[in-house]
Amino acid sequence: MEKTHYFQPSGMETCIIQIFQVMGADADVASEVARHLVRSSLSGHDSHGVIRVAHYVGQADRKELNPSARPTLARESGVTGLIDGHTGFGHMSTAFALEWALAKAREQGVAVAAIRHCTHIGRLGEYTERAAERGFISLVTVGVAGSGIGGIALYGSRRRFFGANPYSIGVPARGRGPVVFDGSTSMIAEGKVRVARAKRTPLPPGCIMDKDGNPSIDPEDFYAGGALLHLGGEVAAHKGFGLSMLSALISGLSMIDDPAPTLTGAPVLPDAEMRGRMAGVLLVAIDPARFGDPDHYAQMVSETVDVAKSVPPKPGVQEILVPGEPEARARAARMREGISLPAAAWKDFMQVAQRFRVSVPPEIPGPAGSNS
Repeated sequence: MEKTHYFQPSGMETCIIQIFQVMGADADVASEVARHLVRSSLSGHDSHGVIRVAHYVGQADRKELNPSARPTLARESGVTGLIDGHTGFGHMSTAFALEWALAKAREQGVAVAAIRHCTHIGRLGEYTERAAERGFISLVTVGVAGSGIGGIALYGSRRRFFGANPYSIGVPARGRGPVVFDGSTSMIAEGKVRVARAKRTPLPPGCIMDKDGNPSIDPEDFYAGGALLHLGGEVAAHKGFGLSMLSALISGLSMIDDPAPTLTGAPVLPDAEMRGRMAGVLLVAIDPARFGDPDHYAQMVSETVDVAKSVPPKPGVQEILVPGEPEARARAARMREGISLPAAAWKDFMQVAQRFRVSVPPEIPGPAGSNS
């Protein structure tokens, strides 16, 4: 097995901030994105963490990402807002949209924000966690649909048609961390294929197919023209398909009256070829206080979680974990042990740092029993 490299989160975050600033990002933008990536790695979602730095550099090189761009409020009416990301870092665009939505929901009880011209926004659970920690219920989805784009094959076809089209929902709870669901509408997210490729490990069965439509566990088959499979597998893939389609359709609200829509992860096309393609980000914030005592609601959530966790697990299962708990536990462990990069990803990261003349963070030993 190849060596895994471990780093202190703070040192890695400082390094990433410097890289993004050299790329052209303002200090606050660089800090927001770096914090997001490091926190994703800390939360156990390496696919959306530090490993993405080299990917974003490549996007900037291809003019798909403008590091110096800042989001703006393009339109506001009542409880709705349209945010323009101007193809800047999607993490900043979504954080901007979240702050607008939370402020509006505090005033009006609910708010809905759509984001256009948005690039990859990272781990969706980051935004719903933030909202829940401030007492709000929230939902975020990113949807992309169109023939030949994204990474998920159209149900019943070999041809790619959807992005990961994930959803995240967060709910505040009293006396514990928020309850947060965050999941793709594919069996696994493309980022996890990226991590498996970097580690040179096989994928679980039933997650991807090769370019000919055959089942595969080789990450390279995905990048050679294969595709991700819908959530639900052979028995219930129609459910993942439906969720994926609706994510794209409601996220497509951001494209109404847009003379030059940008599809996250899709090539720029002439207007005539845009027919049948939709993409965007949709964010909803709800203030529980508009329905009664918000503290009582948070207490009800906690009691329900407590009852769920008290249910005896079946044989072979050590403990019932509710949504959000695995991430919270991973953060606690990785703050002590450090965050990691497989050898291939560390090589890519070092090349980026050298290119921008930024010092890489020092390595640390890693947890006991690791191969560092």
